[in-house]
Amino acid sequence: MNANKEDIGVAQDATLDLAFGSGENDFECKIASVNHCCNEGYFLYYEGTEYGGIVDDIYINTDKEEITYHGRTWHGMMNAKVIEPDAGEDYLILDGEANERLAFLIDRMGLSALFRASTDDSGINIGNYKMNRYIGGYDGIRKMLRASGAKLNISFADGFVELSAKPVVDYSGDEQLDTDQINFDIKKRYHPLNHVICLGKGDLAEREVIHVYADAEGNISDSQVFFGIDEVAEPYEYANAESSEELRQGGIDRIKESWEGSEVNFDFDANEISYDIGDIVGAKERMTGIEVNAEITKKIVKIQDNTTTISYKVGE
Repeated sequence: MNANKEDIGVAQDATLDLAFGSGENDFECKIASVNHCCNEGYFLYYEGTEYGGIVDDIYINTDKEEITYHGRTWHGMMNAKVIEPDAGEDYLILDGEANERLAFLIDRMGLSALFRASTDDSGINIGNYKMNRYIGGYDGIRKMLRASGAKLNISFADGFVELSAKPVVDYSGDEQLDTDQINFDIKKRYHPLNHVICLGKGDLAEREVIHVYADAEGNISDSQVFFGIDEVAEPYEYANAESSEELRQGGIDRIKESWEGSEVNFDFDANEISYDIGDIVGAKERMTGIEVNAEITKKIVKIQDNTTTISYKVGE
């Protein structure tokens, strides 16, 4: 499409590479100079998928008689917007049905000319979510949905990038990967934090102190669960906390970080199933029997000669 969202045609003999998720969020399209079809601000897209974006840069190689279009994917365009709190407010609070909240954020980011949210009821509720201050639009939306067990679905159709909330799919139980299929690194953490001592304002005996605990499943508790050698404690300094609630939340976040300490890092190809950013896959190492589940964090797509190849990164 051109900058006015008018279809120009189909790119001939082009190779399109995209990467999106935890980083990059851009694309590169190579095409013979004789087939040049895009200018700055044009859009490349693959109808009915999340593959596409805006042309930001054009590189011409006269030796190879080749042109490269480079730009931000739809994900990158959202992340080029910053979600910030209203004037005089500490945070932007979002509450309600997920697709309605997506529509609100699209309008707030000034992207309504190209982006829209599904009008369907997602069945997913955003419950008084406190958006990070000054966060990229795509990152902020992903974090918001993740807090409700959901993921962001993107599909380009009829001249619009449509966003919708979908439940995260956990493939780890039925389709576990092992060392016969791929090579990977696993780190299994058995003793995460279960007691954080939050230290706020004040000096010595006057200092504000709040204790935050976790039970055996990582659930936050107001009562100590583990004692003796089973207790894993850590002090948490936050002298600038504006309230006891903010101080306590910092301790909770620290516990959650510790409980997410298990890792699985690997790349894999899977064209039979199209996983989404945020879906869960699992891996098992046969010698030790250690199993770890992790979230898909990046998707790498290559389209060439009408063939689509998809690779995934997990656990970064």
